[in-house]
Amino acid sequence: MKTALLFALAAGLAATGAAAQNPAEAMKGKVKPGMYSYKMEMDMGQVPGMPAGMGKQTMNMQHCVTPQDVEKGELGKGRNEGPRNCEMKDFRMSGNTASYRMVCKGEFEMVADNTINFVSNGYRMNMKMQMDRGGQKMNMTQNREAQSLGPCTK
Repeated sequence: MKTALLFALAAGLAATGAAAQNPAEAMKGKVKPGMYSYKMEMDMGQVPGMPAGMGKQTMNMQHCVTPQDVEKGELGKGRNEGPRNCEMKDFRMSGNTASYRMVCKGEFEMVADNTINFVSNGYRMNMKMQMDRGGQKMNMTQNREAQSLGPCTK
């Protein structure tokens, strides 16, 4: 069931980018270009075919967010390919908090409710997702913290 974990990770990474593509103007200035450290905690519950406890994962990674990434709204996406055929709904921006629902159709059907709180040195994102992959249903929660580490190093 490694595929489910990889898809869940890709979906989570894409969520930040997908949220910003339509309302990028509302979120401009909330994240600055530079190197970011990401801590992501996912809980996929009990996934059929996966040993108990394997549905909880913690990942740490770093990614350089370029000025072009900020302009396009790809704040945490990196270069991973996420789900396609997605539509963002119910976007709201109040102060430093954005919330929205992402609905994806097709091979990987998914509904994800997201909240992003922007802080002075990054952001915190919480996501609750329900997906259907070929009739196999999965619920997942994801919490992500992104913290600026300064300029990107090449």
